Amino acid sequence: MAMFRTTLARAAGAVLLAAVLAAPRPGLAQAGPAPGAANCNRACLEDIAERYLAAMVAHNPAKVAIAPGTRYTENGVELKLPDGLWRIASSVGKYRLKVSDPEMGEIGFFAKAEENGAPILVGTRLKVVDHKITQIESVVAHTSDLLGGAPGQARADVLGDAPRAQFLQSLPPSAQRSRAELIAIANTYWTGIENNTGSHPPLFADDCNRIEDGAYTTNRPVAAGAEPNGANYSCKEAFALGFYHDDTRLRDRRYMVIDRERGLVYAGVGFDHDATTRSYTLKNGKTVKVTRTAPWTWMIHEIFQINQEGRISQVEAILLSVPYGMPPGWDTGVHVPDPAASKDGFKEVP
Repeated sequence: MAMFRTTLARAAGAVLLAAVLAAPRPGLAQAGPAPGAANCNRACLEDIAERYLAAMVAHNPAKVAIAPGTRYTENGVELKLPDGLWRIASSVGKYRLKVSDPEMGEIGFFAKAEENGAPILVGTRLKVVDHKITQIESVVAHTSDLLGGAPGQARADVLGDAPRAQFLQSLPPSAQRSRAELIAIANTYWTGIENNTGSHPPLFADDCNRIEDGAYTTNRPVAAGAEPNGANYSCKEAFALGFYHDDTRLRDRRYMVIDRERGLVYAGVGFDHDATTRSYTLKNGKTVKVTRTAPWTWMIHEIFQINQEGRISQVEAILLSVPYGMPPGWDTGVHVPDPAASKDGFKEVP
């Protein structure tokens, strides 16, 4: 019966995606612009983001326009400004990956920074109404979070000073998709990774590449004498082989900032691992052993770049380990029913 329900959910999700992608783009239902949001264009939102970062490094919220009662969370925990990173941020580097949504008054961005002189990566969503910040949601990957980094040995060097070119390109108007389409395409990634067996591949482009916490986790050369792992394959190959089977639940899927002009989606999710899967067999017959013995969760902010053909080309993520099952700290959003997405479905923050 469980297998039947899973198959039915997958089929229903596939029907939903096909319906979304097949519908005429202008006719798809859209959430209305937030009041006061449409008066801040891309340049305005990006300027506010820069002012926000400058105020953070100055440890002074008064240096940026923050509305009274604005809520701030850092790694899922609500804090009062200035606290957390706002007390100890020592510098911000040149790297910025920005996702702007003038229609909804939202901007999301990734930046390289330092806290007390140690390298970190910061992902932040700002909601802007009447040129004032009304919501702040940040994730911070500290040095110890950066994929095996140790104090003074962070692994954020592959990012350089500028994001990959694909993230910066405006799509021709004829290739720009609706919010619903972009969300549905991005969701194929998380639906494909949840309990992955290789049977439900996401909509990947041939040039797909992924960076997590400043390190490539696709298309990496195999180290001498090592067995290939998921990071040594392309996006398509890794998913098709059935890697990531121990990602048992992808919950609280939130599609927070949608940049239709550039085909970008800034999203958040919790990757749960219930630790019941101790090993699994790939499509090529190789066995993957799961070394962690206790349940764990990755809190992730992830940016998807979707190309003109409607396929996921580039992926970039900031992630950190949090207590198992920890919520993101935000429960706003419009529920979009998708039985294939997991029991939580997914959400778009208005």
